[in-house]
Amino acid sequence: EKMEVLFGAYIGIRDGKICHVGKTAPEQQPQTIIDGTGMVAMPGLVNCHTHLSYTGLRFLTDDLSGAEALEQQLKYLSRLDERSAKAAALLGIAECLRFGITSVSDLSEQVLPVAEAVKESGIKGNIAMACSRFVDENEEFDFDADPGCQLLQKAVDTYHGCEDGRIRIDAGIHAEYTSNYPLWEALYAYAQDKDLGLQLHL
Repeated sequence: EKMEVLFGAYIGIRDGKICHVGKTAPEQQPQTIIDGTGMVAMPGLVNCHTHLSYTGLRFLTDDLSGAEALEQQLKYLSRLDERSAKAAALLGIAECLRFGITSVSDLSEQVLPVAEAVKESGIKGNIAMACSRFVDENEEFDFDADPGCQLLQKAVDTYHGCEDGRIRIDAGIHAEYTSNYPLWEALYAYAQDKDLGLQLHL
């Protein structure tokens, strides 16, 4: 609680959760002892914003301007099927875990395969469907008929709170420059109703 560093400390774990931290060993004899001499135990790192299914995009747009990069990304994403998105997400998760990242906030158009990859891997995730709406803001908008909003609802029904709360689904907006206010208002109302977070590029 004091954010102090303990040297030569003991950590007790019961049922997958830390139950003891201190300079003295737990009173109860453990089933397994792991010698951590010379090692450091610290909380897992949190990646506050990532795109796990975009792992295959790495370096694709480094030499392009912002508008050109977005156009290339959208072309790539239009060809990305669920199998490929899940494989890319699993690769991204493996890299996260290798470097001590144990929790991610992911914003992706491929919310279902990303959620499945997070579920299989054991990492903690807040996963958001990156909705966008390029049409005229004066056109009628139906939340239940919008493909992105349908995916969000399916993700919430399937994954939100599963794995003892390890996975949370958030509402998501790709960006203010790829959406308009009817989508924002509808997603905000849905997030409020379902008690979801809201992720976006701003």
